[in-house]
Amino acid sequence: MIITETQIWDRFNTNKSTLISADWLKGVYSLDLSDELRWTIGERLGLLAKEGWDVIKVLIDVYGNQPELIHAAGLCHQEGACNFLLQLLREQAKPNIILVRALACWGAILSTQELKRILGENSMQMRLAGLNLLSFKAHLLTVNELLDIVVDLLDDFREEVVIQVIKILQRRDEVEIIDCISQIARNGTDKIVETALIALGSIGTIQSVESLSKLSQQFVSETHRSIAQKQISHQHINSSLDCMI
Repeated sequence: MIITETQIWDRFNTNKSTLISADWLKGVYSLDLSDELRWTIGERLGLLAKEGWDVIKVLIDVYGNQPELIHAAGLCHQEGACNFLLQLLREQAKPNIILVRALACWGAILSTQELKRILGENSMQMRLAGLNLLSFKAHLLTVNELLDIVVDLLDDFREEVVIQVIKILQRRDEVEIIDCISQIARNGTDKIVETALIALGSIGTIQSVESLSKLSQQFVSETHRSIAQKQISHQHINSSLDCMI
């Protein structure tokens, strides 16, 4: 009996994902289905963890590396899926965005060279996906390794990329990181400058407060000076609260 797309959607709409077995999903999957439905089937399989991965492997063997199956492999969080995706990445001459996104939670496993290769792509979506991977790896890197990976991204003309770099850097408190963020604050757009100043405030060390103080004196923009001074005042408030505890 052939199950129509409408019947599959009806099943999805009337049953929780945990009540639909991986075998049933395997039985209804077909390249003849719409992209949206195939993607939904992939997501349902990914949410079934090991049971889902067992079926995803079979479907990949039969239908090849379809985008929804790669996405599903990333969702299932299985060691075998991780190994498969990493191998696929290392075989590709040019990183694929669906694959890079599927590897999201395994960023710490990637080598620095693999991360640099992904971040070397010009696409904004690829760079953002690569920075998401780096966010899982950053705490394992030395300050020089981390700065070496992101140095080229600091000149990216797209605010979204630079802001994401700042958010990764602000988790560290080394002097080199503070100097890097301070330099970004001197040259960025309004939104980038604001993000950099808030990042310095969140680091909360003597060095970061000194950098904020210098910046507040150097800024021509009253708005930027105000943001810098506000971050400095937060440090004073936090220090006062610490003394009261």
